[in-house]
Amino acid sequence: MTEVDIAGFGIWSASFADPGEFRAVLAGREVESEGTLKPELIPARERRRAPAMVKMAVEVMDQACKMADLDPAAVASVFGSGMGDMQITDYMCRTLATSPRAVSPTKFHNSVHNASTGYWSIATGSHCPANAVSAYANTVAATLLETSVQALEEDTPVLMAIEELAAPQPFKSVIEVDAPFAAALLLVPPGHSVTPLGSLSLALRPEFVDEPAPPALDDADFSNNFAATILPLLIALAEGQRASVSLPLSRRSTLDVTLEHAAAPATAHA
Repeated sequence: MTEVDIAGFGIWSASFADPGEFRAVLAGREVESEGTLKPELIPARERRRAPAMVKMAVEVMDQACKMADLDPAAVASVFGSGMGDMQITDYMCRTLATSPRAVSPTKFHNSVHNASTGYWSIATGSHCPANAVSAYANTVAATLLETSVQALEEDTPVLMAIEELAAPQPFKSVIEVDAPFAAALLLVPPGHSVTPLGSLSLALRPEFVDEPAPPALDDADFSNNFAATILPLLIALAEGQRASVSLPLSRRSTLDVTLEHAAAPATAHA
């Protein structure tokens, strides 16, 4: 059994842009979210060139650090995405197949899987470890396990970010995702946070389970969005409830996760 505390979280979709709007949606209130991405940590000039995937990750990671009142430069990070930046991959394949010399240097630069961690480290001036994980439908479990173990073994806060973009048409046969989603959890060893939002208990089980179907929120359909399989935990965290979820880790193993709520929800930072 592995246990860690949650010091903060971040969340973004086209229907809710931060934890405050997320809680409003859960409470049944109407939210007029612009759905725009303007992560303050990335300078305006760089922000214009940054792909949506980078901006999503940096936005939710910054939200989690603000909620935890921790310096983002002092936090290690683990980034996870099952499919990576499908929009850039689609662009690269189309361009290489038709006009190879026309490939954009900026898009090529942003095509690597760990682009988000690179932007994050540069924007925050962080010299802390920054890892990137990809495990298709098992990405949430793999990223959560990596983050928790690193936090405990290194006795330090570790920031987990997971995200998935809407799939371009060529990818629809592999993953039919229509709604983008990103979330972050700032995990710390037990006792490191004076006012943790809650705690997570993780246990491995040697059998396979299908990934849980993400719930629809405010007319947003997160079906098949691998990152959104964490939503049941985030909903319970935001509502002050206990929750248990089983996440596939491989074809032969499952990660059972239990959330115990510690206190009333912290004030959200827009």
